[in-house]
Amino acid sequence: MLIYAYGSGLGHLKRVASFLKRQNYASERCILLTNSEFPEFWESGWTIIQKESLFFSSAQFLPFVRNLISENNVRTFIVDAFPAGFYGELSSLLSHFQGKKILLSRILSNSYFDKNPDIPDFDEIFIMEKGAGLPQLQSRKILYLEDQEKVSEGIDIPVETPYYLIIHSQPLAEVLHLYKLAKMYRTRQKIIILTVTAIPLETISSGDLVLYHQKPSQSLLDHAEKIFSGAGFNTFHMLVRYHKKWICNPFPRTFDDQFLRKAIHHQKD
Repeated sequence: MLIYAYGSGLGHLKRVASFLKRQNYASERCILLTNSEFPEFWESGWTIIQKESLFFSSAQFLPFVRNLISENNVRTFIVDAFPAGFYGELSSLLSHFQGKKILLSRILSNSYFDKNPDIPDFDEIFIMEKGAGLPQLQSRKILYLEDQEKVSEGIDIPVETPYYLIIHSQPLAEVLHLYKLAKMYRTRQKIIILTVTAIPLETISSGDLVLYHQKPSQSLLDHAEKIFSGAGFNTFHMLVRYHKKWICNPFPRTFDDQFLRKAIHHQKD
């Protein structure tokens, strides 16, 4: 099984890892093709092929993937989020692929479909959230997987209350934006930041805490007085249940419409 997961952060990898687990796929039989700097963060046991972002739009991409399919006798191709690839690089490849094609579909901005009108057909499309672009997608079988897995208790991190919690992997400018936002709200709370990006010490007040490469635990979420985040797919759906204390700040993305994701959720409030 070959999995295309293009995206620099943790979101694509988390969605794929959760999908494999829920569908009872053996991750050790999967080949993950990604540009992410953190392919091992979710410890899924897959074979990792990590390429720089520009490789996906290069002339070497198609021959490389065709050879990968042939050498590994790939019979199933899973695509996360971008049905034709981030650059449209999967369009002709998937149109000629003879195995099973699966798409994990989340919200995409209309600009993606304007830029990539040649969308291949899929054998199965899993709709992961409301707002996914069904009119632009073709499949024999549409399935819905909106309910996300619960946050595991994980390793409990002893933190004195009261505290605010920021959850944002990268980039640094956005993490610091959320940090400034949290400081505007706080009175006496410590601020804890969960991230994977290096934060200069001089930008963080004394007494605040940065936790690198830590997965959010249930207790850390439960005991936070307020939680600050962007509106990326995985973080958003993890934090919906905490909406009363959650400050959601969408950020602009090339093809992920975080503002639409937040607006759809607020329609239910």
